[in-house]
Amino acid sequence: NKEFLHGSDMILGGAPAGIVLVVGGPGSGKGVLSKRLEEECGVVHLSSGDLLRDEVRRDTVLGRQVRDIMARGELVSSAVIVTLMRRVMRDHPGKRVLLDGFPRSIQNAHDLVELCGTPELALHLQCDDTILMERILKRGEQAHQKAMEEEAKNGSSGTTTTTTRRTDDNIYTALNRLRTYHKYHNSTLEWLREQHVPVVNLDCSGSAESVWEQLCAIGRLMRPATRIPPST
Repeated sequence: NKEFLHGSDMILGGAPAGIVLVVGGPGSGKGVLSKRLEEECGVVHLSSGDLLRDEVRRDTVLGRQVRDIMARGELVSSAVIVTLMRRVMRDHPGKRVLLDGFPRSIQNAHDLVELCGTPELALHLQCDDTILMERILKRGEQAHQKAMEEEAKNGSSGTTTTTTRRTDDNIYTALNRLRTYHKYHNSTLEWLREQHVPVVNLDCSGSAESVWEQLCAIGRLMRPATRIPPST
């Protein structure tokens, strides 16, 4: 929340953080947390997955190149993701940016530093793989059900259904996504430690609201420690 981000500014020397990473497994709630921070704190939310899915949806040359890779739950090349990030970040100079789902590999991390400098904060969402799997599959079923309801509702009018099921929200791809995540996750955390990036661990096994409350609590703890002046 604003208090948390304000506190992080003080800890990091008073300057607004340019890059905040949101790290966690598929289904951990990175997007939900990032969107709430975007709405309540005015930060810019960039999701590497959303950017790639948008390319696929628009059937661009890049989208056609990465469609099958994403459907298998594998990592898209770092050069492709960094190119997309660079394109979007040009529209938000000087602003705090939340990078959701990035970096996903050491190569991502090195490219990120070259592009934007060292991240100044990382929010790390943690929970058991079983919970992640349940969420991914539930998300897929909910999207599928909603799409069918829209199709039934709009069938007679010929309106195009706007809700689609993510191609990676199935049990086979979900398992591969988790394997890929764990393959690179420890090395990513090690890289953060080497870069002296403060990591805030958040238990995401409960609701999205419980994660938000943890963030708020950390913000309140940081306030007296950093002697943040009262708001006027």
